[in-house]
Amino acid sequence: MKRVLKTLSVASLFTFVSFVSAAVQAQQVPEVNYDLPTAEEVQAAKDSRRSYTVSDRTGRRILAAFELFEEDDIQGAIAELSDFSPSSDFDRAYVNRYLGTFLANEDRTDEALELVTEAADLDVLSHSDQTATLRLAADLNLQAENYAEAIRYYARLLQFSGEHDANVYLRIANAYYELEAFDKIIRPADLAIEHFEEPNKNPYVLKVASYYEREMFGEAVKTLESGLAVLPAESDWWIQLGNFYMLEERIDKALETMEIAYLAGYFESENHYRALVQMYANNEIPFKAGRTMARYIESGDVELTEINARAAASNFDAAREFDSAAQWYGIAAEQADSDTQKADRYRRQGVAYLRIQDYDNAVEAFERSVALDDEDAGSIFMSIAEAHYYSGRYREALAAAQRATDYPSQRRSARSWVGYIRATAERKGISI
Repeated sequence: MKRVLKTLSVASLFTFVSFVSAAVQAQQVPEVNYDLPTAEEVQAAKDSRRSYTVSDRTGRRILAAFELFEEDDIQGAIAELSDFSPSSDFDRAYVNRYLGTFLANEDRTDEALELVTEAADLDVLSHSDQTATLRLAADLNLQAENYAEAIRYYARLLQFSGEHDANVYLRIANAYYELEAFDKIIRPADLAIEHFEEPNKNPYVLKVASYYEREMFGEAVKTLESGLAVLPAESDWWIQLGNFYMLEERIDKALETMEIAYLAGYFESENHYRALVQMYANNEIPFKAGRTMARYIESGDVELTEINARAAASNFDAAREFDSAAQWYGIAAEQADSDTQKADRYRRQGVAYLRIQDYDNAVEAFERSVALDDEDAGSIFMSIAEAHYYSGRYREALAAAQRATDYPSQRRSARSWVGYIRATAERKGISI
């Protein structure tokens, strides 16, 4: 359903859809004069505005329509005025304004818009009625996605009323966003921020969108920082701010901000946890990266996939937490789609087990790897030989080293190992 103001989400800051070509946009994007008339000038315009009185015939029809409207018979109210053709411009504007309002209540926007804009353009209603009609014409144009026309009517409203209206400024900024006139968003958004009695997040969101589209990341950061100063509970903004710090390569600030969001309980999606993991890794804190990924895979907040399990494993590996690395490399292997991936993850698992001298599990992991992929089998047989050797199983170590000699890339070192294993076994009086 169409809405007058489209509230932007976090995702929408980074995923924009283009509706208007640059050429069309250049032709139709209107300007707005934000220098409003003074209160004295507005009063003078009111005093000089000609007054009209609705005719008795028109008054009776309007009264009858309102009685039906108050009884929730909106269709009856519409029918009462639809077949009525007033003779004077004032009566026509008066009827069109109210008939347009009734139609808008029934979501008959196109019909309402035609009548309301005609009433506004006749410019004969009283000052208060004309103000309301201009506002309605602007809102209906925005609802109908006639963004340029909406801006024109809002601009007329501002100059006619002389009132700083935060919602009008916000709607202008929103219309400029829809027209992709991103540079024109800032002034009305700032005016909206200035004139809202209570802080409102939407002008900040529109400003961030404007700066993001123009790759002005520093200005986007300043906007989010100022927004969080008055709306600190906007959880999405902490995460966006962290991402913008990353774009500016302010890695320490990015991590600090994401940790604030994390500790405050603002994370709502897997991407938030993944971003924090990446920031820990970028800041050379691999243990926290691995622990965070593992914890939230186990809790179900992050999906168990090969990529996520491997991220936990590689960060534990970098932190020299080889026991945990081995565990998560095994989990990554179970989630992998191809034999090549599985083989690599089991090989890495075996290396991790070797580093903590868990030779039995290392051999098992290496054998799983070599069974899945023969491409790197020579080096894997060498690793198997090493694991058997250090566990004192010289016969098995010799067999693995001899198998490694079948692979040209490992042949020279494998032959050396064969000799070394034989010599060690002979020195220890072990027959192999």
